[in-house]
Amino acid sequence: MQLLDLGSGTAQHALVAGKTGSGKSTLLHALITSLALSYSPDEVQLYLIDFKKGIEFKPYAASALPHARVIAIESEREFGLSVLQGLDAELKRRGDLFRKAGVDSLADYRAKNGLVTPRILLLVDEFQEFFTIDDSIASQASQILDRLVRQGRAFGIHVLLGSQTLAGAYSLARSTIDQMAVRIALQCSEADSRLILADDNPVARLLSRPGEAIYNAANGLVEGNNRFQVAWLSDEQHDAYLAQISDLAEVHGYRPSQPQIIF
Repeated sequence: MQLLDLGSGTAQHALVAGKTGSGKSTLLHALITSLALSYSPDEVQLYLIDFKKGIEFKPYAASALPHARVIAIESEREFGLSVLQGLDAELKRRGDLFRKAGVDSLADYRAKNGLVTPRILLLVDEFQEFFTIDDSIASQASQILDRLVRQGRAFGIHVLLGSQTLAGAYSLARSTIDQMAVRIALQCSEADSRLILADDNPVARLLSRPGEAIYNAANGLVEGNNRFQVAWLSDEQHDAYLAQISDLAEVHGYRPSQPQIIF
């Protein structure tokens, strides 16, 4: 078994792409479940947006995953944008707090104040939905995502974007994508492999099994390629883990400071 360390140092935002049936959903479930098993809700908060009409993230709503602040299971672009705007406000709030405390990182803020300040992970599946129309929603989403990616790491805010393809007339700005050092490519076309990894890195087109993937934390450079196999997580095992997570939160007396938002 190979353990995947999703980013370190300055490489703390991730882009995931894979065609239908590639195992992308299984990978996202494994990441979310692993985070929730490894960290308490006071340490990590999740903002989950699913633009596939609720197919993937419903189990987290059904189990009331204690780490999840937002679970958008029937996502419209407008609601997705409102989630981004809320995180943008949180970014500014943390910036003000850090400046007043005279620190420039979440670790230093925690050490100086002894306050429980959770890391935040924004996970958007099929994020390209933000950009299907060239309108004000696309423009605002692009600006906020760029700000979160460029500034979020220092304030404990991290972004993971998933999509079946990065091709299309409208998309997230290449300058923003270039700031996301961690790339995970599952089975995809040569064109998408070049888009998610690098122009000279079409290796993902050679992947042949569901769940087979390339992990690259070097902005897609060929020398950063690491091939791995996503662990299979059955529905039964997934449900059992989610029940275990809820039980742990109950045992430790976790009570959210704000109500969970499910839309």
